[in-house]
Amino acid sequence: MKSEPTSQYMFLVRGGSCSSGHSPEEMQAHMKVVYDWIDGLTKKGIFSAAQPLTPEGKVVSGPGLVSDGIAAESKEAVGGFFILNVASMEEAVKIAESSPMFGNGGRLEVRRIAALTACE
Repeated sequence: MKSEPTSQYMFLVRGGSCSSGHSPEEMQAHMKVVYDWIDGLTKKGIFSAAQPLTPEGKVVSGPGLVSDGIAAESKEAVGGFFILNVASMEEAVKIAESSPMFGNGGRLEVRRIAALTACE
């Protein structure tokens, strides 16, 4: 199988935490900003999906090779994702820069999604 680029980009949310010492009111205010940002992306017609991920997980390296490799305290752990439909990496990066995810120390990794196609 080979991959071909699509017009979809994934933002991998790294770092940041809901339990980073903020009061419930501060967290609620931050989440409103996040939902307003998502609503704006939806109204532009470019939002496709987003979900947080739980900190628990397994790493499967092969049959019978399963470990508890996800460290919840790691700054590199992926805590969620967004998928947007935009024309270019530059546009995706510009949108990522407008994200409210940075308020809790989070970072976004921007990656282009590829479509799988059969090898020729």
